[in-house]
Amino acid sequence: MNYRLASILPAEEANTAGVKTIDINVADPISRFIIQIKGYNNGDVPTAHPAKMISKIELVDGSDVLFSLSGVEAQALNYYDQGRMPHTVLNYLNDVYAIATYHIDFGRFLYDEILAFDPRKFTNPQLKITHDLTAGGSSPDEALISVYAHLFDEKAITPTAFLMSKEQYGYTLVSGSKEHIDLATDYPYRKLILQSMSTSLQPWQQFNQVKLSQDNDKKVIINDEKTSDLLKLYRLWPEFTENIYCKTAAAANRVFHCTPSYERIATLVGVAADADAYIIDSYGGGITVYDGAAAEIMMVLSGLIPHSAFCLPFGMQDVIADWFDVAEIGSLKLTLTAGSSASGTCEVITQQIRNY
Repeated sequence: MNYRLASILPAEEANTAGVKTIDINVADPISRFIIQIKGYNNGDVPTAHPAKMISKIELVDGSDVLFSLSGVEAQALNYYDQGRMPHTVLNYLNDVYAIATYHIDFGRFLYDEILAFDPRKFTNPQLKITHDLTAGGSSPDEALISVYAHLFDEKAITPTAFLMSKEQYGYTLVSGSKEHIDLATDYPYRKLILQSMSTSLQPWQQFNQVKLSQDNDKKVIINDEKTSDLLKLYRLWPEFTENIYCKTAAAANRVFHCTPSYERIATLVGVAADADAYIIDSYGGGITVYDGAAAEIMMVLSGLIPHSAFCLPFGMQDVIADWFDVAEIGSLKLTLTAGSSASGTCEVITQQIRNY
């Protein structure tokens, strides 16, 4: 058998917040890790998106960090790498599981023979997963966490590199201000992702303008373009659809956290009876629903920009030689201008190719 899905961590309880450290003891090259957490809801008032039950995923070799993203960052990157979201169950009802899945991809596609993670190249590779079941779903009081790996089994390959994804920078937004960020110039870039999560604002309201330049503006790659324009110009990925299962509040608004944040559209129906509920907003990472009486409903929604994360790709994504090689430049600077009503934080995520 050329390929195999291996169990790295069989499902185990994660009822207490903490960090799960897993030694990578396999010798075969790995194309993708799959991490899944299931939180058993103890109520029907949403806490946050289920993906927030994992706040950090790291792959390390001693002090060498090979992958480091939050759960929502990892899911957003999965969408931009694969054109679809990893399996997520947006269930905010009591006594059922809310589920989030995350992928760590080392290749351009599953079972890429050139780009893969080769554990034999490292001394002590470990996965570190920071989790807190109470951070997502609807106040879960039980959780299960599991890890799998898509690996090369009997097929012998010699990968030359792997994709390394990290959060390079994060900061607190101040309305209307500029943030100047020096990006690393150590490895070629495949993707640059900008993220600023909000339940009620669109991405362009958080970071309003983007500038990317090298060597003190010797070359300006993106020249203070409006984020609202870039969202339309970089329309390279399909809309995605998801379902939400939830319960409304009586004579009140209730926010249900979703994944798309831009060009979002949703429809709802009652489960046991006709619903009087209606949606009162159309963008951001949360759907606000008003209902005259509490009732279980289902929603189907679609949209773009998962977890308010916007992607700037470099070159043809399947052509390694086409990516942004920064070896010959002295500096790479990103400048982000916050929107007039911006709040919260902004994160800068990068995907680079790292040779063995």
